[in-house]
Amino acid sequence: MRVVSGNRRLVCAALCVSLAASASAASKPHAKPASNPYADKIPLEDAYFGGDVVKVRSAPLEKGERALIVGPWNFGPRVSPRPNDKRPNLYFVIPGTLHEVATYPDYDHTAILSAAPDQPSDFDVYWALVLDPTVTEEFTGEKELLVATQATFVPGPDFTFDNIPCSGFLRDFLNIKTMAGLDKYRRPDGSLPRVAIVTAGLAVRLEIEKPEEQEKEAEQPLASPPPQH
Repeated sequence: MRVVSGNRRLVCAALCVSLAASASAASKPHAKPASNPYADKIPLEDAYFGGDVVKVRSAPLEKGERALIVGPWNFGPRVSPRPNDKRPNLYFVIPGTLHEVATYPDYDHTAILSAAPDQPSDFDVYWALVLDPTVTEEFTGEKELLVATQATFVPGPDFTFDNIPCSGFLRDFLNIKTMAGLDKYRRPDGSLPRVAIVTAGLAVRLEIEKPEEQEKEAEQPLASPPPQH
């Protein structure tokens, strides 16, 4: 009987281990690349500031951060859980006409900024809820929005929850489904504000491009074409 040398035994053993490892790897499913959970959401790109539309860019998400998702909209990274008077405000006016998606009518809104800082900043988020169905104007600035919150109306006896312009948002996003759910917004005389401003309890980080910056970019001379030989 032939005796296999020690070296040949080691080579055979190594070959068997390699084949077994290859077979095991082949039997495992390929790992799927990490997907973006917000890929189907629409980023916030425009907002009103002092009556003008300005460009808005959301800061990139940092490790461990989540985005503020409101219906189909992605407002960027959620930061700072409590409002702070030193931060500017971002108002989400519902309903509004600046941002509309046919398949999500309850989330049609207008975004309004209280300031336009020169550097990326955290903005406290507020829901500006249009409760009075006679409100038809499009708000384009913080001042007029705050004035509307001071005015009130008294719902008549036939007034129902569905008469509220933002009833869909109240029901689906804020879980307010009846007129009784609005009692916390009522004034002592039983009236309701035409527009109720409610803190979202969080902030988002945004970068603002102001109108004068957009004009400067538009006025930049075009690069001269290369000389033709």
